[in-house]
Amino acid sequence: MLQPVDLAIREVHIGLWFLVVGYYFYVFTFLLMFRWRESRNPFQLAMALFFLLLAIGRCFYFVGDFYADPSSLYNDLTSVFGMTPLLPDVNPWLAAGALFQWMALATLSATAGFMIFGKRWAEIAFAIPAILIGIILAVVPMEPLVKGILSGGAGAIYALFIPLLFWYLAYQSGGILRRSNFLLGLGFMVLFAGRVIHALRHALADVIFGTYTIPGVLAPGLIVIGLILIATGNEWGQAQ
Repeated sequence: MLQPVDLAIREVHIGLWFLVVGYYFYVFTFLLMFRWRESRNPFQLAMALFFLLLAIGRCFYFVGDFYADPSSLYNDLTSVFGMTPLLPDVNPWLAAGALFQWMALATLSATAGFMIFGKRWAEIAFAIPAILIGIILAVVPMEPLVKGILSGGAGAIYALFIPLLFWYLAYQSGGILRRSNFLLGLGFMVLFAGRVIHALRHALADVIFGTYTIPGVLAPGLIVIGLILIATGNEWGQAQ
């Protein structure tokens, strides 16, 4: 029997997110073992921890998105082939994923605070909002709409703040460091764009694309491109 087209598309989406998770772990290992170990630069350690937390969070999201969420079984997979999710409840997986992903943003925000002000209090002040949001999303019972508004609204703020920070640093610096910061800002912008598309994949499929295929490929594709830009920008900064 031929494999259903929808199942093949789903497997492509799964493979792309495997690639994203693998790249997260790869960047973490590279920054920790080959950059921070040599330079002892706190920025490299913070970036490594950021990608580790992203990787762990995405693992939970991966299980929830593809093995506990009924909406991941596209079109005929449920109505014709009678497929059902492997796991009964998606909420614990999404809650754990949100917690780790927001802890990653807290790490990056703390680093941003130190880069701007050079003070310990700035690290703490910049990290606290992301930590609180992560804990609230993980443990506080909320209606899906309220949770979506909180996560989406706060996520949009961070998606703008982090790239703008690096572009501000690029404006303030020069030479290779300017190009490095610009590329880091662009990389984070593209990465966050991919995350937004994934979060809105159902709405995009219904309203714009008419299928899950395009947002399902576009989201992880943008994240991988963003990671490549971030890794390149980090290397340029290391060469400074």
